[in-house]
Amino acid sequence: MSDDTSCRVAVYVKVTDIEGDLLRRHVTLGQAFCSSVLSRDFRNQIQPDGYDACHIPPNFDSDKDVYVYFLFDIGVKGRLPEEDLSQIPHFVYLASRAQGNWNFIPRPKAIEKAKQRARKYPWGGIVEQEMFAELLNHGDSGGVSPLHSGQFLSGSSS
Repeated sequence: MSDDTSCRVAVYVKVTDIEGDLLRRHVTLGQAFCSSVLSRDFRNQIQPDGYDACHIPPNFDSDKDVYVYFLFDIGVKGRLPEEDLSQIPHFVYLASRAQGNWNFIPRPKAIEKAKQRARKYPWGGIVEQEMFAELLNHGDSGGVSPLHSGQFLSGSSS
């Protein structure tokens, strides 16, 4: 998996292993995953060049030692019909912390089951996709199409 690949990642983790603000556990885990596995930042802010989304599970903010799956959509650059979602690479990891360091252990045998369960979640999130479309149509991109927005945002001209 490269740092610019669009993919869906399920991370199974004990919620109390995630340090910091209980309500920001998805951001903390997303940053740890992207930093450790992709060698890049977790892009949870919607930007014209894309973003990373998290489908937050129930009990993510529990103070008990419960295990949950966080579902991350990495490298979202637009809507994706449900029938095309299965074509996006899927990955499953078991996450744990030891001496303050994160370990992300691939679980390839769990991918097909995770793919089936995850298909009910829209790629990139419903609200996030609406915000992304609004940003591309009227926001920072100045109404420039996604195809050309990179040229103008980077300061280059054609």
